Amino acid sequence: MTSLNSIRPRQKKLSVEERILQAAAWVRSHQEQSWALAIAAAAAVAVIFFMLRQHQVQNDEAWTQLGTAQGQIMQGQLGTAAKTLESWNKRFAGSSAAAYAKFLKADLLYETSDYVSASQIYTDLAQAARPEVLRPLALSAESYADEMAGRLAQALAAAQSFTERYPDHFLAASMYMSQARLNEMAGNPAAASAIYDRFVVLYPESPWTQLAHARLQALSGPLHPTVGK
Repeated sequence: MTSLNSIRPRQKKLSVEERILQAAAWVRSHQEQSWALAIAAAAAVAVIFFMLRQHQVQNDEAWTQLGTAQGQIMQGQLGTAAKTLESWNKRFAGSSAAAYAKFLKADLLYETSDYVSASQIYTDLAQAARPEVLRPLALSAESYADEMAGRLAQALAAAQSFTERYPDHFLAASMYMSQARLNEMAGNPAAASAIYDRFVVLYPESPWTQLAHARLQALSGPLHPTVGK
C-alpha cells in the first residue's frame, strides 16, 4: 500500500545557518515591510505598557483616596467622608479596592446610626467579598450592626455563624462573648452559661476570661445556691 509519506515531495532539510541566511535575505529584500512590522510591534508593546501603567497609577490613587475617607470617618467627619466615598465610587468603582470601599460605606452608615443599612452591606460582603479575608470581618460587623438595630435574633445568628465558620480567627473570642451576651439579653441564661463556660476553656488567658467567670457565677448563683447558706 502506498502511504502518504511515500508520495509526499521530499524537501531538503536546511541547517540552522542556512535558515538564518534565508531570513536575512528576506529582510534585505523586504526591508520596508520589516521596518513596518518592527514599528508596529514596538507600538503595541508601548500601548500595553501604557495601559498597565495607567491601571497601576489609578489603583494607587484609589487606595490613597480610600485612606483619606477612612481617616475622615475615624475623625468623625462623617459628612465629608460621605462626599469622599461618593466621589470615589464615580472614579474607582472597578479598582482592586472596590470591596474595601463598600466596607467603609457600611462603616459610615454604622457611625451615622443607620444600622439596618449597614448590616445589609456587611451581609453582602460576608457572603461574597473579594478578597475573602474581608468576609469574617464583615460577618462580625454584621452581628454588631444587627445588635445595635435591636435585631437580636439576627445578631445571634451571625455570631454563631462566625464561630462555626472561623473558629481560629482572631475575632472568634469576641464573637463567643457576643453570643453569650445576646443569649442573656434574649432571656436564655442556660445557653449563655454554656457559652461562657466554653469560653473560659478555650481562652483561659483572654482579657475577657475574668468577665466570663463573673457572668457564670452570676447566672448560676440563684439557680445553684451554695450549701450552708
